[in-house]
Formats: sequence, C-alpha cells, structure tokens
Amino acid sequence: MATIRNRNGRWHVQIRKANARPISRTFTLRKDAEIWARETERHIELEGCVVSKREMLADTLSVLISRYVKEEGRYNRSYKVEKYYLNQICNEPFANIPLSQLGPQDIQDWVSLLRKTHKPSSIARRLGLISRVLNIAIKRWGYSINNHAAYVSKPSVTPPRIDRIDKDTLEILYNPEGVFGWMVVLALETGMRRGEIIGVRWADYFPEKRVLQLHITKNGYPRFIPLSPKAAEAIENGDRTQEYIFPMTGNAVYLAWRSLKKKHNIEGIRFHDLRHEAISRMFDEGLTVPEVASISGHRTVSMLFRYAHTQNIKLVI
Repeated sequence: MATIRNRNGRWHVQIRKANARPISRTFTLRKDAEIWARETERHIELEGCVVSKREMLADTLSVLISRYVKEEGRYNRSYKVEKYYLNQICNEPFANIPLSQLGPQDIQDWVSLLRKTHKPSSIARRLGLISRVLNIAIKRWGYSINNHAAYVSKPSVTPPRIDRIDKDTLEILYNPEGVFGWMVVLALETGMRRGEIIGVRWADYFPEKRVLQLHITKNGYPRFIPLSPKAAEAIENGDRTQEYIFPMTGNAVYLAWRSLKKKHNIEGIRFHDLRHEAISRMFDEGLTVPEVASISGHRTVSMLFRYAHTQNIKLVI
C-alpha cells in the first residue's frame, strides 16, 4: 500500500509489501506522486516485488549513496558540496563492503587514516554525511541495518576563535564603493550570511516597517531581519534594475571581496567574518541571546557562546 507524505514542501511516496524492499520516490507535485504510486502498485501486482530484505543486505554503502544523491541529496541547497564528498567516500574500500558485513570498525579504520591528512572538521563533515545516508536508508527505504557511523569515535572539533575587526578596517568598509560596497555594509549591520544576502529580492524588502524577510537560509527556517537606518540605506543602494537586491553569485562575491581587500591592503578577514563582527556588536549593544538568535538564525544557544569575548551577553529578555 502506498503512503504519501509532505516533507519540506515535497511529496514523498513509499510503497511497502511484505518481505520485499520498500519502494520510494519524491515529487514536487502531489498529483505526480499519486500517479506514480498507482502505476507502481499496478506493476507490483502484475510483476511482483523481486527484491527481498536478504538481497537488500547484499547492497553496499556506495549503492545507498548513489540512491541518496539521486533521490534526496539533489534537493538540498548544499547538493554540489555533498555530492563531491560522497563521491570520494564511494571510492573508499569500506563503501564497497556488503551491508551484511559492514561494521563500525570498518568506518573507524578509515577515520584513523583520515586523521593523518584531514582536519577534524573535515572528518566530522564526512561522517555526518555517511550517518545521514544510513538514517534515510533505515527510516525511508526499509533497510534492516544499524547506523554504524553513530558508533565511530569522532575527532573533537575546536570551534574557531572569533576575532573582532579593527576600527581602521571598519572605517574603510563603512565607506562603500558601488553596489558590492553596500552589500558589505548590509552584512556588517545585519549579520546575514553571503548566501542569504544574494538570495533576497526586492519583494522581500518592506521599507515602511524597515524589515527584510529571508526565505532562503542555511538552516531552512525563514526569518525576519530588523534593519538599522544604515542597513536600510544599504538596501536602497542595491540594484533596482534587477529582481534581486544584490544580483551576484557566490563566486562573484568571493572575487569582489578579494579585490576589495587587495585594494585597501586588508589581510586575514573573510567575508563571513563580517557576520561574526555584526553578531558580536549585537551583544555589545545589550541584546539578549534569544534576540540575537532570532536575527542571526542560530538554532542553538551553544553556537552563540562562541562570541564569549563580548562584554555583555544576556541570557534572558
């Protein structure tokens, strides 16, 4: 029998039959999901499900990864980066061991080798992807396996130190040149991420309320950004001829930022550090943790405690 559920705005269909591999697919439209479910159930009635749970255990992690990339991963905003790492994992020996024989130690041995050449954060990212694939295989595809990545000893990841931007550099950045210069000002005033800034449209800007609505965010949760007079001025200086306020690609932002730093002899500052500076100043101005989190988009309080160098951090409103 087919089950159709709405997940993150898309329609997920799963068809289960006794002693056979569950079949699932995801669609943008519910109508397409219903049509596929009917046709697939009819095919099963005529042809039968030929893959048993025992045969499923003969699959490998690389098989699961390929299916994840095709059916699930391509809908993620970080699809290209995920696909790059997952393709690397598919070439590892443990990824081609049958699931019936794969164990935590196989993955642990791989992690031990990675420790010699990779940073802890890079290893943690790869383990996180493996864990995600295995969880989906268990919960959605009906595989009777364990999430072995959950039992692997992970290297401890030290949160990066967040340094403040010095006054001389801030003075340069607050004297914008062109549309990109105003984009920098907006980042310093709001703490918005690069992808959030380039993804915002004029239709998301409400000047009468001095608010910006973000639909595309890193964690997938839309939010509203209150705008200071300077932030509103930055938006007003965006490109009015385009749908997007700052119509740039991520790579274009990277190149423009590199050019700006070279022109003004600025060293050691990433574009993302503008967000860190903005959040640090929010605490300096006396905003509470819940207030800052509602603006910055952080989902956990622990992430905000990286800004412990600020003088005034209030836990409650």
